Amino acid sequence: MQRKITIIAVILLIILAGAASFVYLGGLKKDPKKMTPPQVKRFVKAVPVNYQNLPGLIESSGRIKAFNEVIISSEVGGRLSKGDHLFKEGQSYRRGEILVRVANDEFTYQLKAKKSKFLQAVANILPDLKIDFPETYPRWMAFFESINIQNNLPELPVTESSKEKIYMASRNILNDYYAIKSDEARLIKHSIIAPFDGTLKDVSVEVEGVLNPGTRLGTYTRNDLYELELPVEARNVHLLATGMPALVSDDSGTNQWKGTISRVGRIIDPATQSVKVYVSITAHANSHLYDGQFLTGTITGRSMQDVMEMPRNAVYNSNEVYVFKDNKLHKRVIQIVKVNKETLYFKGLNEGEELVIEPVINITNNSNFEIIR
Repeated sequence: MQRKITIIAVILLIILAGAASFVYLGGLKKDPKKMTPPQVKRFVKAVPVNYQNLPGLIESSGRIKAFNEVIISSEVGGRLSKGDHLFKEGQSYRRGEILVRVANDEFTYQLKAKKSKFLQAVANILPDLKIDFPETYPRWMAFFESINIQNNLPELPVTESSKEKIYMASRNILNDYYAIKSDEARLIKHSIIAPFDGTLKDVSVEVEGVLNPGTRLGTYTRNDLYELELPVEARNVHLLATGMPALVSDDSGTNQWKGTISRVGRIIDPATQSVKVYVSITAHANSHLYDGQFLTGTITGRSMQDVMEMPRNAVYNSNEVYVFKDNKLHKRVIQIVKVNKETLYFKGLNEGEELVIEPVINITNNSNFEIIR
């Protein structure tokens, strides 16, 4: 029994000694020194804010279209025959040249027969006019002598009295005259004239084909005047107006043409939030402009007062920038006036503030900055 007590006492003594040693050794341990993170010095590009008047240049790209494109249809029936040039797709014409003819010999001969009959009717009234209306007889005699059935009828002599009008009406002179003039107008439609300098875009009927009134012959497109359709951001449209100049160029930039704003749309495309602006371009012999060609237009819009230009990639959250002050960067909100392809115009900062003009990431409270000019 006494032996067990002795063993327990020894064990307790060992435990107490170990606990005392742990407490003693723990008191000897020193607290680690707190390390402050080192300050990092970084460099940014910045410029002083300086407002000035800047031009409202707007650049956009689009395709040109012919200013006029008409569908050619025949208003009369007959057989299609060649005009001044070959009636084929890609053929060009000058204004006033005959695109195509619609031959109808039967109608032509019928018109000549009507003129011959009318000539006979006028000849029959001349003896009565010489007796009853001696003062008008010379005019009607001159009219009779000027009639040529190969040409259009000349203008009717002026009737000066009601009695003379009644006489002419009773002899069907007026009715026959205007019936022939109507047929002459119809005969003109047998020759389809080019309304402007242009090119046949497509042809639906070949020469020698038989036509009915209303038959579609093809499409004729203008090649001396074009329009460039440009999408412009809605927030920049207020800088544009009809008549403003534009410089148009191709992809290579080697060919350039002068243009003018002809129309500014008033409908916003919901998908792109842009408005269509149309620039008219006059083509010349060596212009090398083609319908459907992709071109870039630079429009000189209204100038903007007291604004500054900066890179778009230095703007955050659509309208926030950084300014440099006391070796730190501070956020500021700006008012964007105009957005360009790679830059923008803004106002809203105090002149003289150092504006950061490059993108900056990973900014911490311990970051110190210096300016690179």
